[in-house]
Amino acid sequence: MSRLRDLLTAMWKPSAPVGGDAAAPLVSEPPALPQAEAEPVQPVLQTSPSFAPGLWDSPLSRLAALGPAPSLLVVKLDHAGDFVTALPAIRRLREAFPASRLTLLCAPFMCDFAAATGLFDAVHGFDYYPARGHPPAAVPDAALAAVAALDLPPVDIAIDLRHADDSRALLAALPVRFRVGFAGLGARHALDLALPEMEASARAGGLLAPLPAGARLCALAEVLASAFRAVHGQGAPIPLGAPPALPDFPEGYVVLAPGARLAIKLWPVENWRVLAERLLDAGALGLVLTGTAEEEPLCAAIAAGLPADRVVNLAGRQDLAGLAAIIGGARAVVALDSAPAHLAAALGRPTLCLFSGLADIHSWAPAGPRVAVLSAHASCAPCFLNDVADCTHGHGCMTRLTPDHALAGLAALGLEFAGVPLH
Repeated sequence: MSRLRDLLTAMWKPSAPVGGDAAAPLVSEPPALPQAEAEPVQPVLQTSPSFAPGLWDSPLSRLAALGPAPSLLVVKLDHAGDFVTALPAIRRLREAFPASRLTLLCAPFMCDFAAATGLFDAVHGFDYYPARGHPPAAVPDAALAAVAALDLPPVDIAIDLRHADDSRALLAALPVRFRVGFAGLGARHALDLALPEMEASARAGGLLAPLPAGARLCALAEVLASAFRAVHGQGAPIPLGAPPALPDFPEGYVVLAPGARLAIKLWPVENWRVLAERLLDAGALGLVLTGTAEEEPLCAAIAAGLPADRVVNLAGRQDLAGLAAIIGGARAVVALDSAPAHLAAALGRPTLCLFSGLADIHSWAPAGPRVAVLSAHASCAPCFLNDVADCTHGHGCMTRLTPDHALAGLAALGLEFAGVPLH
């Protein structure tokens, strides 16, 4: 009511006179308005974050599950010039997946030309975009039914090489396990791996020049190729230092890396101790605690009271290359969002990463062929807080993760000790 009163008062406010008082128009006084009643103040509800501890369903884990030679479907339904622009990206896919079957879905008038490139094992036509004029703003239901009626063979990966998102919904109607494409501004599509749309967002952000069309498509193809290499242990080589002398553990050893640069990433010490005890109870394996010199007291607190012949504290006694050598010989590695987790993942060792709510899990979770990421799935993540004291939710992203959750994560990696799966 008070906002209405202010608006009406402003509408009746006299204009400034022009040419002196004689030229000033006669303006009526604003009409009397009833006294506005005070508007009730609506309380602002302070909602607590939600937590759902468990393993993260990582897109890269789903990509790894497709095997070393997944079948690919390239969707390129637009016009001749667009298709020619996409050829370098398609060639990159052919190089990155040499043992995979590569199928194309394109406009009918492009089928012969596409087949002549020699890049595809099969080519299918689908008439979607008009020969002239603009494409539909949204995918019609009839088009979804029509593309489903093509009855294409199931494929592992589909990649839509159209930059605009006006064909993206078609991927949902195809028999595909993993979907890749550009994510349009404000649009929601069921993509497993995506790059943000670049052209409109570059203009909106004031960039002088977005990437050329062909380079954008090559970038998307390279993202898929790089992710595939990472989850199949084909990443950059890791230099290995000289490993330290370790006791002869009959069943090998598990590395525990409890440290991190920021306290907000840390897992409670008592949880590390319970996990260590449960692992020692599972068989004759050993435990190797690693960390920097500053993290030696933390590792010592975890090792205190545990059998000295089965637990080794190497904190502060190895450089990064030496740490890589230790990790390279481990049965498994349990670490936080820190260097040991990324080293273990890159080396292909079974890796359990306990991921805090600090950073974006989609961007910073370790990538490798045998990685499980344990998260509290906190609704307040990522928080980007540097100091755990700034968290007003009891550091729930880490305190809600239990040793039982960690053991379940190791079991999900297929690990067993003394012939008994972890529980």
